[in-house]
Amino acid sequence: MSAQSLTFKTLLLASGKILAAFSTVGITAILTRVLSIEDYATHKQALLIYAMCAPALMLGLPKALYFFLPGETERPRAYLLNNIILLFAMGSIFCVSVSLGAGDFFAGHFNNERLRELAPIVGVYGLAMLPMAAFSACMMATDRVATIVRFQVLSQLALVGVVATAAGLYGTPEATISGYATWALCAMLISVVLMLAATRGGSDARPSWAGMKTQLSYGIPLGLASMFGALSTQIDKFMVSVMCSQEDFAIYVTGALELPLIGVVTGAMNAVVLPELAKFFKAGQLDKIVALWQRAMNKAILILAPAMFTVLLLGPEIMSTLFSSTYEAASEPFRIYALSLPARAAVFGSVLMATDRTRWVTVAAILGLTLNASLNVLFVMWFGASGAAWASVLTTYLVVIYMTFPMCRALNCNLRELISWGHLGQVITASAVPALALYLARDYIVLSPLMTIITVGCVYGLLVAIAYRLAGITTLSEVLNFLRKRDS
Repeated sequence: MSAQSLTFKTLLLASGKILAAFSTVGITAILTRVLSIEDYATHKQALLIYAMCAPALMLGLPKALYFFLPGETERPRAYLLNNIILLFAMGSIFCVSVSLGAGDFFAGHFNNERLRELAPIVGVYGLAMLPMAAFSACMMATDRVATIVRFQVLSQLALVGVVATAAGLYGTPEATISGYATWALCAMLISVVLMLAATRGGSDARPSWAGMKTQLSYGIPLGLASMFGALSTQIDKFMVSVMCSQEDFAIYVTGALELPLIGVVTGAMNAVVLPELAKFFKAGQLDKIVALWQRAMNKAILILAPAMFTVLLLGPEIMSTLFSSTYEAASEPFRIYALSLPARAAVFGSVLMATDRTRWVTVAAILGLTLNASLNVLFVMWFGASGAAWASVLTTYLVVIYMTFPMCRALNCNLRELISWGHLGQVITASAVPALALYLARDYIVLSPLMTIITVGCVYGLLVAIAYRLAGITTLSEVLNFLRKRDS
């Protein structure tokens, strides 16, 4: 597989995440205007039930398809059926559990009795979502790139339409969650048909318990890091829901979102870095691993640093424009979350995986979840709902610091050599100075929130581009070439 092909596929997956993120923003923009704050909080808490449980229920099974399906000609459908049957079984366990008792647990902890009625609907949603989790892996492993694009575009548009219709006609969380469940069932059925079509052929299509055990033994260890990492991204919302009012939760969960841009940048960076790191390691060329990893990080920070300052500048306007003035306070967690963007400029686990130190990735994920949960309890008690965002950001940086130690040992270098500190400082300074100038000029900018976003955003982008060029950091064409895999 060529590097360009791998880059294209990785960017394609990233684009799917972007599309999902934008559809989530679109749905949120609709629901925050149609539902009351209490009803919107109930809607988000109901979905949080599945989000908290799904990482453990998946058992790493979708990732296992990346190993078992590529190049398989004898039993491709058997491998798929083994995977889907296990995911469907876990979905059934989830559905029964939340319907018969687990829903009461969340209703009690979230102090929201309406969740007892919504729990069975959430169970149906999870029953459909878990088997559908295998779709992207199956399509990528069988080289059905165009199928992924079509399915993602059409399914996300359908989700927005179904939820918007339910909200507009009935205006209740019962209706909106039912819309999610209905969409998930339909999308799951279509995805299964597509997966079966993608795995035609072979001499044996029968699932087997031995095959399921093989996939479990492969998927569970692989999924541990993903599970702990996914739980860590949800723990702040869980803590706010448990420890704060429904109104505080609604405000917090609206602002605690990740910019879709991250998927593009980190996706492109992974496509450039991952294919080469293992090759350099096998050849004993550790200095080339350091150089390549640094170069990718240096390019990514060019985009993420200005993105951070844009959110810091325009957070209130972005929130009020997207989600109405009622949710302008959501700009506080939104801004706090943005402070983690510099740490997202590098995929630290890529070096550890390429150098056969994957256990450190799992340990880092467990450490992150433990730290995040502990800090969330303390910070929410001390600072209220916004403390959860501070806890998540602090955890991100602490885990990054922790991961640099095994990285330095693997690459026989020190921290000063691992990261290009001079470049990092230059980029942040070049991004910060225009942001500070515009911040000081904000009192003289009297425009509507939307016009403020357009005007200030364009001026800031232009000033950053000029600052980059004057400082000899980069040009706009070089940044675009990196995302297109034309950078040498």
